[in-house]
Amino acid sequence: MARAATLQKSIVRQGLESPIAGPVITFVGVFIIFSIFVPNFMTMRSITGIINAATLTGVITVGVTLLMIAGEFDLSVGAIMAIGAFIFGAGTMAGMNPALAVVLALAASAILGAINGFILILTGIPSFIVTLGTQYLYRGALYVLSTGIMLQTVADIPIYDLFNGRMAFIADAIRGANFRTSIFWLLGVVLLVQILLVRTRFGNHVFAAGGAKLAARATGVSITRTKLACFVISGILAGLAGIMLFSQFKTAKIATGAGEELNAIAAAVVGGTLLTGGSGSILGALLGVLTISMLRTGVVLLNLPFIPADNFVAVVGVTIVLAAIFNNWIRKQA
Repeated sequence: MARAATLQKSIVRQGLESPIAGPVITFVGVFIIFSIFVPNFMTMRSITGIINAATLTGVITVGVTLLMIAGEFDLSVGAIMAIGAFIFGAGTMAGMNPALAVVLALAASAILGAINGFILILTGIPSFIVTLGTQYLYRGALYVLSTGIMLQTVADIPIYDLFNGRMAFIADAIRGANFRTSIFWLLGVVLLVQILLVRTRFGNHVFAAGGAKLAARATGVSITRTKLACFVISGILAGLAGIMLFSQFKTAKIATGAGEELNAIAAAVVGGTLLTGGSGSILGALLGVLTISMLRTGVVLLNLPFIPADNFVAVVGVTIVLAAIFNNWIRKQA
């Protein structure tokens, strides 16, 4: 009996020590409560909407989470998303080879991410300030280069369906199941970066850069190179989100992606990532994105007079604080 009790405590402790323990409990708890009390929540239409709404922010959140684990922030991802959407959209509308348009959009996004990293490394200014500045700089540059016009097309080319097309065959088979191809891109990105984070030497360097800088330097880890790589990855994923956005809505403007940086940080925090760096999970970030998307759908369906859908940011703010408190409590229990 004593051995069984000891084993049970060990299993519980290992579970609580997992970085996704808090996000899993939060996600399951919100899902159960909404399933019971929110009308029409458990319909295929609602579930599809929750998933589809999470895809674009989810792709950005993966890059932001990686940076936060490394101890840095990127507030320019919304602006980079807009630039990626513009380059991809302008290229395809001009008759450019679609593959080349994708490459150019991702390359430009990677360069912008690298600029963030180089400024941080060369100046030592906190990344919060650096990327707050480059956020405005990038949007200003986009305004000048685009002359402030809004890109819009009604054309429908195969590359759009590849990145964010409607999967009609599922909708025909399951009523209300309006899934889009963007879900595969999100899952692919999550799987790839999760493996990169937990199964490679680079992932170990990311955790060390955010949580144990002195030990990392002592063992020969290049913190600057690691953080620069994280900024580049964050930029690429923001550009990919821009491509996915244009593929769905076939439009892009200067304000595209505004606020996505805060949504991504919120999702990362709800997903268990520490603001101080050194701890977090890509799978947890995915749960964080889905939890916030689920809250948005629940607020809309409840239609409460004191929490209108337009004031959902207040719900997000409360969620961030409560999730941070809960995740911290889980860590203490472990």
